[in-house]
Amino acid sequence: MISDIQSIFQEDGYVYVTAIVEDVKLVYHATWYDPPEYGPGICESYFPIEEDEELPEDENELITYLDSMDLDWVLLPDDY
Repeated sequence: MISDIQSIFQEDGYVYVTAIVEDVKLVYHATWYDPPEYGPGICESYFPIEEDEELPEDENELITYLDSMDLDWVLLPDDY
């Protein structure tokens, strides 16, 4: 689930997105008694878009649209 969009742009028929995504970054390793804990992290992804297709302009609608796509997010390094 996306909590905030950092950047988004279109180029050559693709949309590139950088966003804060929940539960992607390992915060605490698993122990004998507790499972691993994950927190938010800055990630990037991209997807193809048709020439005549338009993205939602409202940020909340855009987040809902992107969440519905089930994108493959790549966690960026901490120093990004």
